Amino acid sequence: MANAFDRSVSALRMLRPEDAFDKSIFWFRDDLHQPYTISPMGMTTIQAHHSWGYHYAAALTSLPPSKGAHVKMYQGRVYLGFAEISDPKEIEARAVKHGELIEYCTDHWEEYYRELIGEVQRNLDTLNGVDTDKLILQHLYEHLLRAEELNRRNWEIHFNLMYPADSVYFGFLDFLSKHGVEEKDAIVMVRGFESIATRTDEELWNLANMANNCSARSIMENTPLEEIIAKMRTAEDCDSWVEKFLHFLEIYGRRVVAAHLDVSTPTWIEDPTPVLDTIRSYFGRIDQGWDFFAEKQKIVDQRKATVAEFEAKLSEEDQQIFRRLLKGAEGTYQFQEDHGFYIDQGSTACMRFAAVACGKRLYRRGLLESIDDVMWLSFDELRECMAMLVRNEEAAEYHYAALMPGLIAQRKRDAKEAEAAEQPLTFGTLPKSVRDPIAIKVFGIQDEVLHPKGEKVVSERLEGFPGAPGVAEGPARVVLDYKDFQNVQTGEILVCPYTGTAWTPLFVKIGGVVTDTGGMLTHAAIAAREYGIPAVVGTWNATNSIREGDIIRVDGTAGVVDVLERK
Repeated sequence: MANAFDRSVSALRMLRPEDAFDKSIFWFRDDLHQPYTISPMGMTTIQAHHSWGYHYAAALTSLPPSKGAHVKMYQGRVYLGFAEISDPKEIEARAVKHGELIEYCTDHWEEYYRELIGEVQRNLDTLNGVDTDKLILQHLYEHLLRAEELNRRNWEIHFNLMYPADSVYFGFLDFLSKHGVEEKDAIVMVRGFESIATRTDEELWNLANMANNCSARSIMENTPLEEIIAKMRTAEDCDSWVEKFLHFLEIYGRRVVAAHLDVSTPTWIEDPTPVLDTIRSYFGRIDQGWDFFAEKQKIVDQRKATVAEFEAKLSEEDQQIFRRLLKGAEGTYQFQEDHGFYIDQGSTACMRFAAVACGKRLYRRGLLESIDDVMWLSFDELRECMAMLVRNEEAAEYHYAALMPGLIAQRKRDAKEAEAAEQPLTFGTLPKSVRDPIAIKVFGIQDEVLHPKGEKVVSERLEGFPGAPGVAEGPARVVLDYKDFQNVQTGEILVCPYTGTAWTPLFVKIGGVVTDTGGMLTHAAIAAREYGIPAVVGTWNATNSIREGDIIRVDGTAGVVDVLERK
C-alpha cells in the first residue's frame, strides 16, 4: 500500500498496485533516472512532463509497439510502466506511418535533429537569460509558468527525437546482425564522434593542464574545495584560470549533480565543488603521462578501421545499403548523449532555477524555513501561492503561513518513512516479451531480464549487458551518491546504481564501470565506449553484491563481473 507521502505529493500519479489498470501492466522501479526518493516539485514537473512526453511523441511518431510509458510513484520512488499495443491491425497501421518517418530520418537525421534541438536551445536561452532576482512578483510568477510550459515542451521534443533515433539505430543493428555482427561489436563503428559530453570533458582536461602550469594546481591540492576560487582570486598568476573556469560553468554548468529527473539537487553553477574536485583528480593522470586527446584518437582510429574491414567484405549493393544505414546510425547514436545535456540536464536545471527563485521570495516572507524547502511543495501549490502573492501580498503571507510549514514538515516525515519502506523492483503483470525500444535499449528491459535476479542477493559473479568491450581488474569504488564523487581514485572500478551526464568526468580516470541499471544505450555504456574502458550494465544487484575495496574483474565483452577478492 502506498504511503501518505505518495498521496500527498500527487494522488493523480500515485501507483496503486491493486487498481485494475495498474495491476494489468508491467512496472519497474526507475533507478536509472531517479534512484532516490523523488521530491514533490520534481514529481509534479519533470516527472509529469517525462510521462506526458512518452505518450505525446508515441502518438506523433506513430510508434508501433506501444503508446509510451506511464510514470507513477510508490513509496516515494518513481516507477515506469510500459503498456504495449496488442491489436495487430493497430500495430500494422502505426508501423506504416512510423516507417515513413524512419526512412526520412535515416537520410535526413541532421535536419530533423537540428530543427527540434534548436527549439530546445532557444527555450533554454529564453529562461537562462532572465535575472530572476530582479523580477517583480508578477513577472517572477509569469517566469515560473513559462519555465514549466517550456520544460513540458522540451520533453515532447525529447521523445520526438528519441523514438525515431532508436528506430534508425535498430535498422543499422538489424543489417549488421544479418551479416553476423553482434551489437557489442557494431557499436565500435559509431563511437568516437564529437558530442557535448566529450566537449565538456575536453574542457575539464584543458583546465587541469592549465592549472598544472601555474600556481592553481598547488592551491587546488592544498585548499578545501569550497575555498579554492577565493584563494585563486588573490594569487598573481591565476586570473586567467579563474576566468576560464567561470566561462566553463556558464556553458556547461547547468546540470544537476545527482539524479537526472529531479530538481532537488544543486547544479554545477550553484555548487562548483564537484567540478573542482574532478579537475584536481586529473592531476594524477597528467603525472602518469596519460593524454586525453591521444586516447580519443585511438577510438576514432579503431572505428575507421572496423568500418573499412567490414565494408570490404560486402557486395557492392550491400555496401551502398551499409553506408546509408551507417550515416543514420552515426547521427542518432550521438544524440543519445546530447539530449542528456540539453533536456535531461539543461531543462531540469531551468525548472530548478525557477523554483529556487520563487523559494527565495517565500523564504524572505517567512513562509519557508530554508530556500530549498520549496522543493517540498508541488508545482500547483507553488503556482497557487505565487499567484496569491501577486494578488495581495499581505493577505497571501498570512494565508500561506497557516498552510505551508505544517505541510512541509509532514512531507519530510512521510518521506523518511517512505525511504525506510520496501520498494519492490517490479510490480504488475509480466509480459511475455518487451518491444518498446526505450524499454529495451535504454532501460535494459529485455525478455531475459523480465524476471530479474533478486537485487538483494549477494553474488560472486554478476551478469549484465556488455556495455563496452574490454577487461579490467582493480579495486571497486561503490558510489551511491554524487557527494562520493571526490572519493573515486584513478584506476578504480566504478560500481553504482546508474550514471548520468554529470558523472561523465569520472570516466577519464576510472578503469571500468558496473551499474545496477540500464541497457546498451544507457549513459554508462555510451560513455565507457567513448573512453575505451570496459562496462557491464544492467546487473540489477551490483551495488548490493560488491563492497568497497573488493578486487573485481569486469569483462565488458562478455557482460560478466567476477568478485576475485573480498576486502
